[in-house]
This record gives sequence, structure tokens and C-alpha cells, in this order.
Amino acid sequence: MIQAVIFDMDGLLVDSEPWWRVAETNVFGQLSRAPGEADFERMMGNRIQEVIKQWYQRHPWENADFETVQDRIIGEVDRLVKENTGLLPGVGNCIRFFEERKIPVALASSSPYRLIESLMRHYGLYDRFSLVCSAENEPFGKPHPAVFLTAAHNMQTDPLHTLVFEDSFNGVIAAKAARMKCVAVPAAEAQGQTRFDAADLKLRSLEDWDELSWKKLSS
Repeated sequence: MIQAVIFDMDGLLVDSEPWWRVAETNVFGQLSRAPGEADFERMMGNRIQEVIKQWYQRHPWENADFETVQDRIIGEVDRLVKENTGLLPGVGNCIRFFEERKIPVALASSSPYRLIESLMRHYGLYDRFSLVCSAENEPFGKPHPAVFLTAAHNMQTDPLHTLVFEDSFNGVIAAKAARMKCVAVPAAEAQGQTRFDAADLKLRSLEDWDELSWKKLSS
């Protein structure tokens, strides 16, 4: 029986993934070299600290420490998302589905807490989560399950009775490694990728979440 639900943020609640790419392209491009499509696919779901470290190892730069680079990227993402995008379809109704059933809902993201709070308050969602966790406080980011396990622990919920909503493959791996059930909602261009079959259920959009979906996973 599902006793708690955890949502990812980037690419699931907010269409922020393209703006992460724009921000990282701009900042890394100014520092050394801009990432390509394959680079972004590999880094998707990773913490920004890990992305910066990996990119520096491949394409080092001078005159900017990691913390400065991180602040520049996060600031760009925050601005670009707020100026250019809104919540993805079905977000409000999906959260309401669990609220009506008195099932606690948490958010666990690879994004820094500063960005999570800023965006979720901007879109009026922050206070609808019983708990907010950032992988920046964990020793490892996704695909390591740490942030999901921390969220379940803090909600006093057994991982086996926890459901995760994710859009990235790294997030799906993290959820399954935590022994949680997982609903994958891949981006349109990734819908045909069979690797998302590792999830317990795959949806085209959060708009597709309904009572039948719930019954499939909650028994």
C-alpha cells in the first residue's frame, strides 16, 4: 500500500530542463567549451556540483572557482525559468489527487535548495509539500537513491510503501535502487526509449495520472 509520494522537480513539475541547458551552455561556453546534446543527456538528473566538476575535468578553465560557477548557473536558471515557462500539464491535479486521499507528498530534487524554494514559491506549490529535500545535502546525487531515502526517512515511511514520480532515467534508477515504486514521465523525445520500462508505470504526462493508474500501483 502506498503511504507517501515523492515528486522530482526539474522536467516533471516545471519545464526547466531546457533552461538548465541554456544556462550551462552560456556559462560553460564562456569559461571553456559548451556541452553538446550527448553531454546533457549523460548529465541529466545529476547535481549541479557534479556537473560542474565533471565538465571542469573534461574542459578546464581559469579564474572562476566552482562556487562562483554554480552561483552563475543557478541564477541564470532561476531567471530563465520564471521568464519563459510555467508548470507542466497535470501538476496541480496530480498533487491534489494525493491531497484528497490524505497521502503526504514530498519533493526530492537534484537541484539546490535555493532554486527549489525559489521556483516552487514562484509557482505557488511550496506549501503543498509536506517535505522538501535537495540532493545537495547528500554525499551522492541521482542515480544514487540517497535523496529519496532521506525523504522517506523524514516522512517516517517505509521505502517499499513509497511512490516516486520522475522524468529522468537517472531518477528512475534512483527510485528503484531505493526499492520504491516509480512512475516515469519522460520528455516527449524520450517516450520511445525502452530503458524507461524499468519504471512500474510510464505516462506521457501527469495529465494521464488517474484512478486506474493508482489502482495499478497501490495494491
